[in-house]
Amino acid sequence: ERELVPSTIDTCPQSIMTEAEAQAKQLDSVTDRVEEQEVDLNKAQQAMSALTASQETASEAASIAVSPEDVKIICDELEVTEELATKTLREVAPHKKEGERLVTAALRKLITT
Repeated sequence: ERELVPSTIDTCPQSIMTEAEAQAKQLDSVTDRVEEQEVDLNKAQQAMSALTASQETASEAASIAVSPEDVKIICDELEVTEELATKTLREVAPHKKEGERLVTAALRKLITT
């Protein structure tokens, strides 16, 4: 009959198995760190893209001319600063509804936000 050969796992001393387990855990922790860094890199790239888009939108908005009368109306009605009134007028200009006055769109935005 065949003689059974004990498996290598059965013949390994306990200290070697413990060392192998420790090395496996260490390798897992290194892998986890690399994955976390990749996720952080993706988040950073998304944030940079959003920031760049935001800056482009802000520079486009700054080039929109606003009426001093519209700024005055907003400041008088809502008691906000000229800076906020001007900024809001520039922000709503590209998005206002057809036929709607710019000052009306700006007032609506300031009241609802």
